[in-house]
Amino acid sequence: MARRACTSLPFHDGSVEEEKGPTFFKIIRPGFNTEHLRIPPAFRKHILHESIKRATLKLKNSSDTSWTVKVIITGRDIYLKDGWQEFLRDNSLGDSEFLVFRYDKNMHFIINIFDKNCVERVNITDLRTHKAPTFPDNPKGPLARPPTGDHRYDLAVEAAHVLKSKGEHLPSYAAAAAFKSKFPYFAKVLAGSKMVAIPTHFYREIFSSSKYDELFLVTAKGKFTVTLLPCTDTVMLSGGWSSFRNDNQLQEDDICIFELVKENTMVVHIFRN
Repeated sequence: MARRACTSLPFHDGSVEEEKGPTFFKIIRPGFNTEHLRIPPAFRKHILHESIKRATLKLKNSSDTSWTVKVIITGRDIYLKDGWQEFLRDNSLGDSEFLVFRYDKNMHFIINIFDKNCVERVNITDLRTHKAPTFPDNPKGPLARPPTGDHRYDLAVEAAHVLKSKGEHLPSYAAAAAFKSKFPYFAKVLAGSKMVAIPTHFYREIFSSSKYDELFLVTAKGKFTVTLLPCTDTVMLSGGWSSFRNDNQLQEDDICIFELVKENTMVVHIFRN
C-alpha cells in the first residue's frame, strides 16, 4: 500500500503517493523510453476507471504549454506512445533526467523534471507560444523577421540536408531528423571549432536586417548570452560559445538544433552522440 509523502518520497513498485495526488517516476536514459513510456503496473489502479485513450502532459509551473499523447493498452501494460517523442524533443530529454509524474485526474499528468545533477529544471518550453513568431519593433531595429511564404519550408529543408550530409552516420541522427517546429531553426553537427557559423541561408532570411550583437541560447542548464561576430554572408556565434559548450557538456559530433522562439532567443535542442 502506497504511503503519503512527508519529508521524503517513499517509493513503492515504481509509484509514490503525494498529498497532491498519486505520482510515479521515470529515468529517461539515452536509448530507453524514447519511443514510448510504460506506466508502472502498480499505478494502474489510479487510472483504469477512466477513459484512457489520450493523456495530457504538462510541466510543473508551466503556463499554457501541454502535450497530448496517445495511450496504448497491451495486456496489463499501459503506454504513452504517439506524442511522447514530441514531449521528449521539446524538452530536450534523453540524458538520464529524472521525471516525476503527478496524476491530476482525467488522464492529466503534471511533470517535474530533474537533470542528472539532481537539480530541478528551469522550464524552457514557455518560451514558445501557440502563435506564429512576430517580432515587435525595437529602437535598434528587429533582430529577426519571421519567414513568409515558402521560407520556413526552405529552412527546414536546409536543416534536413545538413543533418543527412554530415550526421547520417551518427547514433542520434534519427531523433534529430524527426525534429519539426513552426518556428525557424537550423541544425549543426558540432566540430572542434571555438565558434559556430549560422548557415548563410538562415542568416539571409532571418538575421540579415539585424542590428543586434548578441543572442540568448536556452537549454535545460539555463540562459546563455553569446555575442555575434560578423563574417562574410553570415554571423558567427562567438564570445560566450565556449562557456555554453562547456556548461552543456557538448562533444564533437553532437547534434544541435537552434530554434528561434523569440526575437533574439533560441532554444537549443541537443542530440548527443
